[in-house]
Amino acid sequence: MKIKDVLMFDPAVRGLVNQGQARIVSMESRESLQELRGELSSFVCEGEYAEGIIKILRAYLGGLAQTSQKAAWVSGFFGSGKSHLLKVLCHLWQNTRFSDGATARGLTPTMPDEVNALLRELDTAGKRAGGLLAVADSMPSGTTDRVRETILSMILRSVGLPSQYPCAHFCLWLHEQGLLEQFKSDIEAEGRDFSKEITNLYVSGSIARSLMTRIPNLAGSERDVHQLMKTQFPPLRSDITTEEFVQTALAALSLRGKEGRLPCTVLILDEVQQFIGESNERVSLITEITEAIQKQMKSHVMIVGAGQSALTEQRLFVWMLDRYTVRVQLSDSDVETVTRKVLLQKKPAALDKIEKTLSDHAGEISRQLHGTNIAERSEDRQIILDDYPLLPVRRRFWEQCFRQIDAAGTHSQLRSQLRIIHDAIARIAEKELGALI
Repeated sequence: MKIKDVLMFDPAVRGLVNQGQARIVSMESRESLQELRGELSSFVCEGEYAEGIIKILRAYLGGLAQTSQKAAWVSGFFGSGKSHLLKVLCHLWQNTRFSDGATARGLTPTMPDEVNALLRELDTAGKRAGGLLAVADSMPSGTTDRVRETILSMILRSVGLPSQYPCAHFCLWLHEQGLLEQFKSDIEAEGRDFSKEITNLYVSGSIARSLMTRIPNLAGSERDVHQLMKTQFPPLRSDITTEEFVQTALAALSLRGKEGRLPCTVLILDEVQQFIGESNERVSLITEITEAIQKQMKSHVMIVGAGQSALTEQRLFVWMLDRYTVRVQLSDSDVETVTRKVLLQKKPAALDKIEKTLSDHAGEISRQLHGTNIAERSEDRQIILDDYPLLPVRRRFWEQCFRQIDAAGTHSQLRSQLRIIHDAIARIAEKELGALI
């Protein structure tokens, strides 16, 4: 029997999902949907990951009956699994459905009873409100002075509106007039793609002709319509105001709700700390937007931010302390659990043979690094079967090496550990049972 025959998944056949690095991206392409399925199927909802989901769900549900909603901050070292946790939370929240009928919650292997109970409670709240919606994206790197517009564009995309503020504002006006669906039909009847045509708001002949047909007294010519568009829905020269942010976000979210009600919404902003950098202005604006969302969106929208540092660790973040009161701190304590469940999981039928092999060679195993402070320990017996083909003593040896040669901590990251163990197993997959990493 070979190593690959005792493992639940052959590393030579099944690659590492997303190379151990989750990215919060749109789910429009077949590749991104396939990656998402793999991430959901391999998500280990235990330890700090489960506690984080429970904290956020419990806080949101508790805030629904209050005058303001809470906000959450997820922190952890670079590569600790923040993006993975937030991405999974996003799809568990709205229980994303795939084309074959599979759902996010159905694909996730095992979740604690409390997580399942809170998700059922969220479903009930969604039915009473306007449904469930998860908005998630990474804050952009580089420089931008349009913080409110950047966050609003995420909400606009999530409800099927153009991400550009003037174009979305125009579509919302059409909706108020009861003309949006007719307008879309007019554009498509001319063989145009509505989502592309709307970005040409000031020059599109199709848009002008539809408006002149639907609102006969609006303008005398297409040129007059284009001029009217520039006047009523002018291009942005600077960031929108917080008042415009709130009004537009409420109008956009209402499109997804029922009878004008807001859906139960989580707004996930990844890489917030990287976006803020050393800018006092950006941290002030993030705080201002967070407060507006908390207090002016009927307690139906919860904002979740993420960064490498806890809020208490950065002087610049002192303004955010009173806003982000739900704190989720990820460490490396769950790295071993994840590697065992994702990469080292064994076939039940092979457990007895692996245990006998380890027992037959117990003497050799005990002599590994005998006399050192990382030698075999009595508690190793409880995990040696789960760790095979990696020995607990060799895992401790790795940890000691990492601390000495990797002061920055980059190789103790969850994604690095996943990649290292995956590649190591792949190298010995064809060897007979008894081989070790």
